[in-house]
Amino acid sequence: MPGRRPLFGGAIEAEVPSKLIDASELRQVPDTQEVLLSPDSDVTLIVEVLQRVDKDDLGEAISFHFDSLAHDNSASSSSVTQIFALPGTTPSPTFSPSSLSKDTPTPSPLALVGEQQVPKFGKQELNDRVRIWLALWRLSPAKNVDLVLSVNEPLKGDDVLQADDTSSSSEARDLFEKAVTSLKIQDWNLFSA
Repeated sequence: MPGRRPLFGGAIEAEVPSKLIDASELRQVPDTQEVLLSPDSDVTLIVEVLQRVDKDDLGEAISFHFDSLAHDNSASSSSVTQIFALPGTTPSPTFSPSSLSKDTPTPSPLALVGEQQVPKFGKQELNDRVRIWLALWRLSPAKNVDLVLSVNEPLKGDDVLQADDTSSSSEARDLFEKAVTSLKIQDWNLFSA
């Protein structure tokens, strides 16, 4: 059952299933990340506070974050399937409200879906095909921050056969869309100036 979940000590909230497990209860997680694990599958949701990348174009910026994730995952290959705005949103490359408070609207994100071939258990010969759903909130110049939310969806069996159909519903897609459309920044002090 979805519910509003506090992230980063309540500085951010998003609607995600209550069954998701906070990875920090199982292992160490960097202070700049929130990692939630599905108990029923290998799907993970990660929210990261990152320094703004030096790309003015939103498409280039989100692609940079996708490529950086592929590098961090030691992916043997990666490809972007689609870059898109969620229905009813207009992502902006800049964010400069007159003031920042709990009532300041969270800007609209740009979204991306792509795939990576990622080594399983660190072994290149055991590659997993992983669909990555990624959203980017550009919080500059108000803050020099890129807020990135990603959902990792390992593709197995029938999922691989349907891998080219990103329009079909899946646990990961539903999780991504609900989290992204409901994400609200509550405390802007989370981000350094």
